Amino acid sequence: MVGQDFLKFIAERNRQTVLTHLADVRDGKSEPLIGAGYRADGSEIELEVRATTLELHGRRYFVRAVRDVTERQRQARQAAALAQAAASVATSGSIEAVLEAISECALAGTRALATWVKLDDEDHIAGWVGAAGVPDSFRELLRSAASAACARLIDQEALAARPVVVYADWRRQMERALGTTCPLNLPWQPAAIARLLHRGEAVGLLTGSFRECAMLYEGETTFLAALADQAATASANARLLAAAREKVALEERQRLARELHDSVSQSLYAIQVGAQMARERLDRDPARAAQPIDYVLRLAEAGQAEMRALIFELRPEALETEGLVAALNRQIEVLRAKHGIIAPLIASGEPELPVEIKQALHRIGQEALWNTVKHARARRVDVHLEAHDHSVVLEIADNGVGFDANGSFPGHLGLRSMHERAIGAGGSLEVVSARGQGTRVVIRVPSAPQSPRRRERGSRSVSRRTRRAA
Repeated sequence: MVGQDFLKFIAERNRQTVLTHLADVRDGKSEPLIGAGYRADGSEIELEVRATTLELHGRRYFVRAVRDVTERQRQARQAAALAQAAASVATSGSIEAVLEAISECALAGTRALATWVKLDDEDHIAGWVGAAGVPDSFRELLRSAASAACARLIDQEALAARPVVVYADWRRQMERALGTTCPLNLPWQPAAIARLLHRGEAVGLLTGSFRECAMLYEGETTFLAALADQAATASANARLLAAAREKVALEERQRLARELHDSVSQSLYAIQVGAQMARERLDRDPARAAQPIDYVLRLAEAGQAEMRALIFELRPEALETEGLVAALNRQIEVLRAKHGIIAPLIASGEPELPVEIKQALHRIGQEALWNTVKHARARRVDVHLEAHDHSVVLEIADNGVGFDANGSFPGHLGLRSMHERAIGAGGSLEVVSARGQGTRVVIRVPSAPQSPRRRERGSRSVSRRTRRAA
């Protein structure tokens, strides 16, 4: 450096910062500066510069101490990137977002120009890809069948023996596999590929592409292997979540199939029988045809109410858009139309609750009403939904035969599922019953405090219901 302009050893993007730093040093400030510079061979280096001034023989000099902090900075970036990747795996509900975050971390913690993660095309996670530093067209290539041709170029035996394999001519190999020039418009040539392993099974690949002629540091390959472990964990979690969702969807389809069989299909069969009876009486005894016709009309009305309730359940957005009161009233209409039970509709306003809590209350209310039909042999059911300052209370009371609420009922999971749903919603469930005295089910869940205006509206609503009852 003797006799040369020191700025030629400073990366151009940092030169103005260095000049500002020297001006501060001249004014008595001595804060260290971290920036990028060049080695004699032109390769880039990260530097920490500390400077001060010195008076000597009537002249003033700058004294600079320069430290190579490339490795220290790289380790700091990698530690931060690993922490970010781990946080993404732990908190994100989207596997796509996790893979994007891991790709960004791989880009930040290495000298790679582009990085991407691709999970094996299998089950519900086909096409899940995360990438950083690449154009959209390359993302589409990763999702296409062409990427499978590139995957076949990977030396599986080498990957099995080492956590990361480096290919010096990966770009050229990709172009041969694709039969065209690579669409990734970057000056890259080598690539480092890490296998995603979960319980000894390969579930995907993490790839980083580097500048032509770049030699990868051991710290970079170790870092990519650590990120691959994070991506493998995210992949395993995604597979478990997809399987759980499929199980829930299957159970819901089976439940709806049972309800269609037990309700609508039986109603249609009864309508068919009633219509046939009415047709025969029209020929033999027209005066007696009205009775089966009335029966058919009642069945049609009940079937229509049941279909409305089932369609409401099949629309995921219905509870959010139409509300909990509408959902419970549909169930009450089915009770009245099909079973002839006296059941007034809910007249209170819609409570302010998250949709997940409304779903829990709807399911509990549905189960309680079904128990009234199945076990209570009740003639009347009253459903009340009230919003208080810090809670919402749903109460279902019938005048049926009642039961011993403290007894055990092997094989009957209704009460247990109601308790579990209430607890899952952060609330509680109370069942009060005795033989011959009916049953009262009370569900209480927390809610946000009501505004004065809403509380006033609720009070007016209660007053109107009281007047109507009187």
